[in-house]
Amino acid sequence: MPRIHSRPTHAVLVAALLAVACKPAERAAADDSATAAADSASAGQPAAAPAAAAGTATTTEQPGPSSLTAADVDRWQRGMEAELAAVRDAGKKLTEAKTANDTMSAMMAANETSTRAAGAKAAGVDEERYNVIRATLSPLTGLMAPIEQEMNVKEMPPAMLAQLKQGREQSLAQASAGVPPAVLEALRPRAAELRKQDLALTAERLKAAGIGR
Repeated sequence: MPRIHSRPTHAVLVAALLAVACKPAERAAADDSATAAADSASAGQPAAAPAAAAGTATTTEQPGPSSLTAADVDRWQRGMEAELAAVRDAGKKLTEAKTANDTMSAMMAANETSTRAAGAKAAGVDEERYNVIRATLSPLTGLMAPIEQEMNVKEMPPAMLAQLKQGREQSLAQASAGVPPAVLEALRPRAAELRKQDLALTAERLKAAGIGR
């Protein structure tokens, strides 16, 4: 006897074979049963498709620059303050290190991955979102902050300075792609302050790693 599958085509075939083997009076009943089985199976199959589609639609989208809000500027600033405290603590442990393992642990504690948890906690978001915030806003402030804050331009010819500024604006336009306008508007007037804070954090990381002491 052939194996019975749940697919509608096989159900109809099995019912038809049974109908041939039955008496004429029973054949009509078998035909009715085959039709009902096919209808039932056919009605059941499409129902699973919308459920699968619904499951796909509810998939959580990974956070990215487009998910940022103006409030994330404040979150980043609070996060940097907490990260700076964590880095300084790591630097203190480095000066107190007595073994090579102590030294390595202190240096590792000062890197971005290790201080991310402290920054995220202060910012009030999870680590993944905080990482998106700082990875997006940090380069933007570097391009928004006055060029005089980044380099000495006093002896630079005006034409060269103008060319540098134009290049920075073009880079900013590219880096801003996908970032909501409200975030850029909130960031621009604070760019100089935040850039200074970001650079100070980077300098402290280098010190905590034993570089630049």
